[in-house]
Amino acid sequence: MSSDTFSGSTRILRQLYFLRNITITFVLVMTMMALFGLKINLPVLPLSIIILIMAVTNLITRLFIDSGKPITNKIIFIQLLLEILSFSLILYFAGGATNPFTFFYLIPLAISATVIPGLSTWLLTSLTVILYSLLLKYYVPLSYNMMDHQTAMAGDGQFSQHVSGMWFGFLVSAILVTWFITYLSKELKQREQDIADAKQREMRDQQMVTLGTLAAGTAHELGTPLASLAIIAGEITDGFSKEENPELFENQEILRHQIQRCKKILSVLSDSTGESRADEGYLMPVTEFFELVLSHWHDQRPDTLYKTGLDSLQTPLQLLYDKTISQALINLLNNSADASSDPIEIHATIDQQQLLIEIRDSGEGLSEEQLAMAGEVSFSNKPDGMGIGLFLAITTIRRSGGSIEFQHRQSGGTSTVVRLALI
Repeated sequence: MSSDTFSGSTRILRQLYFLRNITITFVLVMTMMALFGLKINLPVLPLSIIILIMAVTNLITRLFIDSGKPITNKIIFIQLLLEILSFSLILYFAGGATNPFTFFYLIPLAISATVIPGLSTWLLTSLTVILYSLLLKYYVPLSYNMMDHQTAMAGDGQFSQHVSGMWFGFLVSAILVTWFITYLSKELKQREQDIADAKQREMRDQQMVTLGTLAAGTAHELGTPLASLAIIAGEITDGFSKEENPELFENQEILRHQIQRCKKILSVLSDSTGESRADEGYLMPVTEFFELVLSHWHDQRPDTLYKTGLDSLQTPLQLLYDKTISQALINLLNNSADASSDPIEIHATIDQQQLLIEIRDSGEGLSEEQLAMAGEVSFSNKPDGMGIGLFLAITTIRRSGGSIEFQHRQSGGTSTVVRLALI
């Protein structure tokens, strides 16, 4: 059983707990009305014991819910079984099948049919029919205080009282059944949505695996041509004098630097798609993490202009760091820098137990259709782009427990808001 199912079953059991509280309160109120209002002689001691047992059972149920243990259909079946048995005992001491509140039998059956359909529901239905049938013959009859009864009951007054009780019982049963079935309907829709979201996450994870495999293969294949380029770059100046051809030697140095940079990028890519995983990260202070990301990004884009706005990042909380998170933020910074003709703005602050990083650019921004697709499929606004960087960035941040949001700026451009969970 999945964690989503556990969560849904827990919420259902919590509703059963509240429903039993309502039942206990209702029985107490009806007992007081019968004793002091209608002058009906009820066996107070047995009814008090039954209500006490129901209260203790509900207390145990509450402790079980708070314990966080998984809730199964078997537990819900037992809860509904106890509900039927306790209500049958109350009816036994309160007129049996002649009691107008026998409608209450329908509530646990309706819940069972919705939550645990199948054999369990048929067992509860069969038991209810048997108990109801026994209550037709075996029960403690209702008795009235004779003086008050003779004064208050004339003609068909007792039958009218019974009919009124049946009407009230039906009213309460209808309200409770409608309320609970409505709640369960919402719960089932939520569970279906959770399943759909889980399938969507599985599809994204599969795309991540595919992209990771492709990246690892690409990193391996590019190693050979880069090695060849490094050899050729070293031979470009053979036979030339540095004093007579300074531009050639300068271009050779640039070429060597770019080759080394490509090798470093491929090395990081190979590590990230190979043995490196998010759960193998380590805790890092927030300030150190932010400075490290900006440093790595500045090494890659030394000519990019940007402004930083930092609130106090001093906090005892830390961030679980790994290379994929750093690379995701660098991808977002690169996208904003490529889209913006003006210096981009980077703002960081602590928001509750999250690190909030906002990246503002003055580019054209994303359309509404692209915002809806962000993180679901890869796309790009760049003529030669594949959109893999943005897709990987969004998926990585979400996988680490964070979130990412894109907003249109009134002055033009896009505001990318990243939230990373702190520990």
